[in-house]
Amino acid sequence: MHNIENKIEFKESFTLVVGNMIGAGIFMLPISLSAFGSISILGWIISGIISICLASVFKKLSREYPGESGPFTYTKKYFGEFTAFLVVWGYWISILLLNASLAIAITSYSTVFLPILKNQYYNIFFSSFIIIIISTISLSGIKGIGRFQFYTALIKLIPLILIIFLGFLFMNVEYFYPINISNETDFRAITITTTLTFFAFLGLESATVPDNKVQNAKENVSKSTIYGVIFTFFVYLLSSIALFGLLSPEQIQHSNAPYADAGGIILGDYAKYIVAIFAIISALGCLNGWTLLQIELTKNLSKNNLFPKIFLKENANSIPSSGLVISNTIVILLIVINYSKDLSNIFTELILTSTFCALILYFLIAFGEILKIFENKKNLKSNFISIPLFLFLIWIFVGIGFNSILLGLALFSLSIPIYFYQKYYARNRKS
Repeated sequence: MHNIENKIEFKESFTLVVGNMIGAGIFMLPISLSAFGSISILGWIISGIISICLASVFKKLSREYPGESGPFTYTKKYFGEFTAFLVVWGYWISILLLNASLAIAITSYSTVFLPILKNQYYNIFFSSFIIIIISTISLSGIKGIGRFQFYTALIKLIPLILIIFLGFLFMNVEYFYPINISNETDFRAITITTTLTFFAFLGLESATVPDNKVQNAKENVSKSTIYGVIFTFFVYLLSSIALFGLLSPEQIQHSNAPYADAGGIILGDYAKYIVAIFAIISALGCLNGWTLLQIELTKNLSKNNLFPKIFLKENANSIPSSGLVISNTIVILLIVINYSKDLSNIFTELILTSTFCALILYFLIAFGEILKIFENKKNLKSNFISIPLFLFLIWIFVGIGFNSILLGLALFSLSIPIYFYQKYYARNRKS
């Protein structure tokens, strides 16, 4: 049980949501989106509106089940323990993939200062070193994690606000045309870009995961969730429009650090370096927040006898240290496995698979809310929003692509023997 000294307040909870969304996504996604042109802005708008709808669902659920770990509790109430385990497993896998992509993004922006990091072997070492640094911060306890998240969230907004200001002041409208520069149809281009941009909203439920570590969870978690998503949506939309006004799609596509390059065009090389520093801090804060969720999920599963008890072992600061070491070792292995590809390609592939794994959680949450409508007609008004949300998520699955879905399903299948082993192990231990 956590006393008030070991809990975070609203501002840390809010910045956990904002910080987990505003990270590598907004700084690296333009590289992937540039292949489609300014039509990707429509992707941001669609994914942003749906993310706000999804946040409203999590807001409602956090009020219904305060003080409990969101993903596991919500899906268990709807579909039972086995399904809840599969969903949380997939969600955990998505975080591991995401954290690998974040470390790679930090390395990518660090090439502005250290060009040698473009070498595959050096970027593997550097990305792994980043994971170790964040692990050290995590071991300091929830208060240390919360403070780091709060300050990095504030700092990361500076370059985005700068780019928004510069972009609208020095905008070149010619960069927006033609709207679709890919070989795909407009509908297909919107589908793909919406899928990619939706990745940047993963983490909207972040405040619900360490729910028992938030003061006044019933109020603070729900407010953090909805306010955090709305705030982030406007930052994403405005900064993306501004970036397209400063750099051509071709310039973005061949950049390892597009926001840094955009700042450099207007303010010179020094601005380029400054923006790169902010981008690195942003991704570090994001990695910090996701690492907290990464270890809280496995700890929660261990409490329910669905994961090895080693993931419950805590240090003096009430942080599950063994789970942290094991999970971050897996993250480093994911980085090493992808060493043969360039930084931007690794990032794109990791985020598509990560998005698929996280989408399963959102999909079942929306489906569960729809089922409530048939259970009680009084739920019609409050749960109606889940119907268009459910349809949207089906559309997003289409945009992810066959390879990422196949890999995601393979990762999900690994959880089945683990579940039955844990159930058998737990039953024998009690008897």
